[in-house]
Amino acid sequence: MKRWRLLLCATTACCMLAGCWDRRELNELGITAATSVDRSDKEWIVTYQVIVPSAMWTGAGGGGAASSSQSSVHVFTSRGSTIREAAGRANLEFTRQLYFSHTDVLVLGKEAAQHGISEVLDLFLRSFDSRETVLLTVTDGEASKIMRKLVPPEKLPGRAIASILETAQKTSGRTPAVKIFDVARSIYSDSNAILVPEIGLRRVDGGNEKDLEGVDAYKTTIVPTKLRLLRLGVFKGAKLVGWIDQEESYGLDWLNNRIKKSMIAFPCPGAKSEEEHAVFQVRAAKTHVVPVKAKDTFQINVRVKAKGALSESSCTRSLTDPATVSAMEKQIEKVILDDIRLGWSAAQRMHADLAGFADKIHRKYPDAWQKAKQDWERQLEQVELNIRVQATLENTGMLNDTVSEKLP
Repeated sequence: MKRWRLLLCATTACCMLAGCWDRRELNELGITAATSVDRSDKEWIVTYQVIVPSAMWTGAGGGGAASSSQSSVHVFTSRGSTIREAAGRANLEFTRQLYFSHTDVLVLGKEAAQHGISEVLDLFLRSFDSRETVLLTVTDGEASKIMRKLVPPEKLPGRAIASILETAQKTSGRTPAVKIFDVARSIYSDSNAILVPEIGLRRVDGGNEKDLEGVDAYKTTIVPTKLRLLRLGVFKGAKLVGWIDQEESYGLDWLNNRIKKSMIAFPCPGAKSEEEHAVFQVRAAKTHVVPVKAKDTFQINVRVKAKGALSESSCTRSLTDPATVSAMEKQIEKVILDDIRLGWSAAQRMHADLAGFADKIHRKYPDAWQKAKQDWERQLEQVELNIRVQATLENTGMLNDTVSEKLP
């Protein structure tokens, strides 16, 4: 009798657990690849880049392929007094439920960024469907225009923008790839500031966007406009307060220990003209920052080590001479030093601790920080950097002399 009761209980449990009570079928979801947020007339304007599954099918293994004229994404916009309300109103014109778990990038319009993005951060950090690892970028204008721009040869523009951001950080070091989580963390940090890359539309021939009216991109081998990473937006708290250029951002990336790979152009030792130059390819870099209290202010000791190879040279001096290599290393060190100073000057000009010194001071001098934080923005102007750079040229390549030297 007990055996039958146990069997009955087990069977009942299996029946209750069978199936997914909260399932969502794939053909009922609108998977977003990218999202943009604008603001106008006290309303949030949210634009969605939704994947079109039929356009993604290549026909591999089957008897056909997707139409080449069909766009891989469907772009539409909704409005609301809150971002969540705007997302809810999307169902008024779209047949599927929006699904944000595969969103790669979020683009902020200028007006929305200046208004403040605390609501945007709250939405992405609170919702189960959203991810805090979404890459963030800002544009000097309407973000919805970025959503409507294709990025050949990629099928998904949102994924393409994310790839541009990730590749730029890995290869150049001038544009950091910033995630939603990074911005949220900066708000709660002592520094309370962060750089967010700007993306914009630029004419290939140097013209402006108004000249594009009537231009058919499919009748030319050159796309009239391209998405391009431009300046860096300075966020203090959750608001955009200004801009700095990529050269200034590059120096700040050295201070933040974000340089992994990069290219540094420098003048040849003893160069007789501007045409004599070389390029140092950074293969490994490390920045060590230590704050030191000095009376009523702080001094920041910065130690930078960079190792790499010579990737280009038009220098006339022979690379077999150790003195030439040593002189090149000195030139590289000077360029890095100047870049760091340029970046720190930009941070002081913006009254923003973009190097994160406040967090390091708080950890090392907690009592002194309680007093300094009252007017930290003013004290930034008095902070001095003691910078030492050590560059090591490990490889000069397969040539000892410049090719031009061998020409008649």
